[in-house]
Amino acid sequence: MAFESSSPTSKSDWIYDVFINFRGVDTRKKFVSHLHSSLSKAGVKTFLDEENLLKGMELKELLRAIQVSQIAIVVFSKRYADSNWCLEELQKIFQCRQTCGLRVVPVFYYVEPSEVRHQTGDFGDAFRAAAESSYAGEHLEFALSSWGRTLTDAADLSGWNPKDWR
Repeated sequence: MAFESSSPTSKSDWIYDVFINFRGVDTRKKFVSHLHSSLSKAGVKTFLDEENLLKGMELKELLRAIQVSQIAIVVFSKRYADSNWCLEELQKIFQCRQTCGLRVVPVFYYVEPSEVRHQTGDFGDAFRAAAESSYAGEHLEFALSSWGRTLTDAADLSGWNPKDWR
C-alpha cells in the first residue's frame, strides 16, 4: 500500500470501516482483541496492526490506513502516551477528522478522560517520558504542545469507559 496524500471522497473510496488506535502492551489481549473480534463477527471491516500490517512496514502505512477508514476508535490506556507511534497516529486521526470527516470514538481503558485531557497522573508521566526520549529543546516543546492539544481534543469528545460497561 503506497502512501498517498489524497483523502477518500466517496463511500466507495473507504477500505476499512474502523481503524483501532491503541497501545498494545496495555490493551491488545485484554480489550482490543475482544473489540476486534466482536466487530469482525458483526461484519465490520477493521484495521488492526497485527493483522493488516506486515513486518517491516513503516508508520506511513498506518497513516494511510487511517485515511481510508470511516471511524477511528482510540483506546486510551495508562501507557498509551508512552508510544510516539500512538501519538503520531492520533494526530493523523484528528487531521482526517478535520479534512474528510473521520468519526472518532475515544475509549478510556482504566484511565480517566481528565488524565488524557490534562496529561496528568500515570498517563501524563508516560506522555512526558515519550516526548523527552525523542525530542529536545524547541522540538520537545513543540511535540508536547502539539500532541497535548490533540490529546485534549480527543478527551473532549464523548466516549466510553469500559469499567462502566460490559
